[in-house]
Amino acid sequence: MTVAGATTQVTPELDAVLRFDGEGGFSALACNELGGTADVSDNSLVLSEIFTTDMDCSAQPGGEIDDALGGLAGAAVRWSIAGEQLRLTGTDGTSLTYRVRASIYPHASAREVVSGERSGFQYRLAVDGSGDDIGLHLDWREGAGRRWGTQGHGAPAATEPPLCTLIWAEMAAEVFVGGFVPAETVRVTHRSEAGAPEVDLPVYSLDGSGWKVAVGFVPAHSPDSQLVGYDDAGGVTAEWG
Repeated sequence: MTVAGATTQVTPELDAVLRFDGEGGFSALACNELGGTADVSDNSLVLSEIFTTDMDCSAQPGGEIDDALGGLAGAAVRWSIAGEQLRLTGTDGTSLTYRVRASIYPHASAREVVSGERSGFQYRLAVDGSGDDIGLHLDWREGAGRRWGTQGHGAPAATEPPLCTLIWAEMAAEVFVGGFVPAETVRVTHRSEAGAPEVDLPVYSLDGSGWKVAVGFVPAHSPDSQLVGYDDAGGVTAEWG
């Protein structure tokens, strides 16, 4: 990053990203999420119609990148690609250089549980942390280069029941839903509403943890839905709804 003649090497720990969807849109994340339209020509581009989240990033290192990218918006900037690096350079000399990222998913360092493509959506569920101090991250988007949606939560505290918090996200005509269940759980069922058929959710083990994760696609989900976990003797280990 070069601003006002000073060049800064951004540390890899600051996972600042810029994505183009190939259909005239872009999204970016350093501290806040930014997005808008990208009008690309042979050697210049214009980022416009900017929207942004409104976190206070003044004390965050990503805030400087937000400001630099925002400062490039609205006017034609030069772009070049060399060695899998994209450089954007404004008329005042401000420049940002992005390298190809090892993972397409926002939470790059999280450990994958399950991922795939479904009905045009890309998705991944992953965990970070260790032992019982772990959290879930669901990232999904409607096609390559589109803006990511993300959800997450930590494992329940000792005073909380399993499945007390769920993640769910609509993807086309289905819903991806799931959460933490105790390690003795071998089966989890989901019922979208009273009288609806049960759907079994796949259950995934987590190495070194007292928890498993039950996640999968269901036809519908609402506050009236019900999830139930069972151990190998048929005893209930977790309930939601």
